Amino acid sequence: MTDAAPAIPTTPATRIVELPYHRLYRADPNYRWWRPLAAVLLTAVFFLVVNILLSIVLIVALFASGTLTLELASSPTELTEFLLPDMARPWTLLFGLGAIILVLPLIPLALRIAGIRPSGMRLNVLHSVLFRLRWRWLLSGLIWSTVLWGAITGLQLAIGLAAGDELSPFALDPGTYVVSLLIVLLLVPVQAATEEYLYRGVLLQAIGSWVPWSVLAIVLSAVLFSLSHIYDVWGLLQVGIMGVGFAYVTVRTGGLEAAIALHTVNNIGSFAITGTGVFSGGETGMSTETGGPIAVVFQLVTVGLWLLLVEWRFRALKVERLSRIEVPVAGIPPAATR
Repeated sequence: MTDAAPAIPTTPATRIVELPYHRLYRADPNYRWWRPLAAVLLTAVFFLVVNILLSIVLIVALFASGTLTLELASSPTELTEFLLPDMARPWTLLFGLGAIILVLPLIPLALRIAGIRPSGMRLNVLHSVLFRLRWRWLLSGLIWSTVLWGAITGLQLAIGLAAGDELSPFALDPGTYVVSLLIVLLLVPVQAATEEYLYRGVLLQAIGSWVPWSVLAIVLSAVLFSLSHIYDVWGLLQVGIMGVGFAYVTVRTGGLEAAIALHTVNNIGSFAITGTGVFSGGETGMSTETGGPIAVVFQLVTVGLWLLLVEWRFRALKVERLSRIEVPVAGIPPAATR
């Protein structure tokens, strides 16, 4: 009788799977269809709770200071207009931008509660296919997005003046404008990033985990992004166009960096120009009414040129767009790689 051969340790068979950004949830061997839904619902609940609590604190403070009256508070329309971000009232910027920013640290918590991790790794799948922010790509995007946005906006204003638009006097005293601009410069990058993590992160990846077609994920996330704003139909179209562009480059470049860049530049530039009141008839804040069909055309031009620029820089810098993840052979179905 001979001794049996010693057992050879074995490891589960694995394979390397290449996944685009919108399919990263499917890298988790424990993926279930309801986990992305739970993540979306949790982030929505967190957003709602943060906004309710912050609104209560703000309204109490405004009543205590005498800034808000019962007559104004009893009119939902007037109250909404009063609370919209306005460069003439810096506290509205703190409230409007802060209500979004405070949700940012709760997004990873929502994913954790929902149990979403690629291959069980303790990594944030929302940044990019490399599970981190690619800072070089982000900074590069900020530079050329600023140049492009500035050129298109300058052209739009010049055409308006040539067509007979009248300039208004500078609407704010310099001190108020500088304070408001500093708030915008400090908070808007985080606010824009938070919206990208919500709509092109949690939402886009949730849709992408259910269906493999990126077009559907891009369009649906853009529609929901647009409907989350309170503009008129022309404003909603502008937001929708930008939402499609943001979602497309996120999938195309494998991360949120390019979208964060233009989103940041667009919001800072819009606040900076509107706050002067020079080109908006003296108005210095956000409004539910927007620039009409001409503004939609310029938005199409801006986003179209930006997409071409992103594609050029994406190829030149050889930015990674696929995540290569080692998973058990039976970890995910072949369809997840589409």
